[in-house]
Amino acid sequence: MKRMASIILTFLGISAFDKKDGKPALTEDQRKKVLATFGEEFTTKFETYLSNGENEDEAQAGQEVAELISAFTSAQSSTTAAMQEQINTLLDAKKKLEGQVETLANASEEDPIPEMDESIPRKANHPAVMKVDMRKPVYAEVAHFLKTGRMKEVEAATIDVADLATEFGTYLSQGNNNLDEVKAIFQGFTSADLFTSKMAITEWRAYQSLITSISQQFTPKWTPSGQSKFRPLTIRNRRHKINFPIVPAEVLESYMLHMYDEGLAPDQMPITKYIWNQLVYPQLAQDIETRMIFKGDYVEKAWNTVNDGDAGTAPEDSMDGIETILVDGLASGDTGINYYDVGNFDFTSATNEEILDYVADFVDWIAPLFRSKVMPIMCSWEFYKAYKRAYKAVWGPGSSKSDESNFGSDMVDFSRQFLRPVDGMYNSPILLVTPKENLIKLRHKNDIPRVINDVQKVNYEVRTFGEYWLGVGLAYGEAAFASVPAGYKPKDQIVKVYEAHTTYQQNKGIVIASGSAGGGL
Repeated sequence: MKRMASIILTFLGISAFDKKDGKPALTEDQRKKVLATFGEEFTTKFETYLSNGENEDEAQAGQEVAELISAFTSAQSSTTAAMQEQINTLLDAKKKLEGQVETLANASEEDPIPEMDESIPRKANHPAVMKVDMRKPVYAEVAHFLKTGRMKEVEAATIDVADLATEFGTYLSQGNNNLDEVKAIFQGFTSADLFTSKMAITEWRAYQSLITSISQQFTPKWTPSGQSKFRPLTIRNRRHKINFPIVPAEVLESYMLHMYDEGLAPDQMPITKYIWNQLVYPQLAQDIETRMIFKGDYVEKAWNTVNDGDAGTAPEDSMDGIETILVDGLASGDTGINYYDVGNFDFTSATNEEILDYVADFVDWIAPLFRSKVMPIMCSWEFYKAYKRAYKAVWGPGSSKSDESNFGSDMVDFSRQFLRPVDGMYNSPILLVTPKENLIKLRHKNDIPRVINDVQKVNYEVRTFGEYWLGVGLAYGEAAFASVPAGYKPKDQIVKVYEAHTTYQQNKGIVIASGSAGGGL
């Protein structure tokens, strides 16, 4: 029995029991420890043993000792089973953790791990566009901003260059570069609906020929009648590129403010999608509309004269626009384009009556076959406003025309043509009427281009590289009707209105068409 007492003394970490009424006894804390480990039965019997001990008769003492040993054995067995169960549970957990470690070790370190905070407000029916790593400093800062409306360190806020380059790589690898907003490069500029899209590698020609009348009165002789000619105009497809440097430190604050205004969670518009939607794509669409597709004038550049780091060329130097094609066709006289005799007419100084007569005569001049088709008269906003103001001044309310069905509309009186102001024709005196099937825009042989196809980290910049093909032209000159004043130079208007391409272009001129990203090619 002394051995049992020694075991308990060792268990409790003491050398002797306290005395109570002159007999050994467990303190309250000691009793709790013994009770927790060996159970109620052993603890009670052990306390009885301490209080009775040597004063009991031999027979009774022997019986109590046997019961005490039995209770201890039972408690020890129960404790061992519980401990083994705990050990087995820990071993299972350890095995699972080892499996997770092995999985993470084999995975790329660049794979983003989403850790979304559900308290961040989200727009209804607005799915996440890609997963982002919420552990990155930029998203931690954004999450804080969305919750509090405050940036913790505005002055020091930045985005790590390597993080942004990695996220761009993830964005591209998920196929986002082939989504509708990339298709919208060919539909996003505001005049895109006027064109018919065709695929070509470097150039395109129409495959239909023109033909004269062939039917005649019958006679029993060979009397040939009718001629055909195959004179389609060659439309050049031009290759364009994007070399756009991004300095992350300059992006963060505007990105956070945009997120806050839109009420989006970070994974619904990651920083890379913001840069594409708010910086790259809108400016690309504006370049196409205002500098390239109407007023562009191609300048051949020798590649062997270009060095790394040289300043990029202006967008308008990369292709011929529709206005330039019309001006060059007037000068060459060999395109088959129908040109109206402008004479000395200048809409900026003409009287109201002269403007109305000019448009009416132009519509009457169109060939009857095309005159019967409902087609837009493409013009500048300046010409459109001059015509509408002239019409109102001459035929305002109370005039003899005010009860006509087309009164005040864009449809030219007694015709099927209507004025259509085109953003890319700003400041232009040109009028153009042609079927949509004849006004062609080209893309490359690949249906959807990879516009942004590489991202590189260089010092404090993230450099984005991209390519796309775009060209415009007329399939047949004979199907185009235009008034083009001599001496007009479309390219001169670009710098006059939008300044050089090295100046900031946002908030000037047009607003890019909205809702066009869903269009096909």
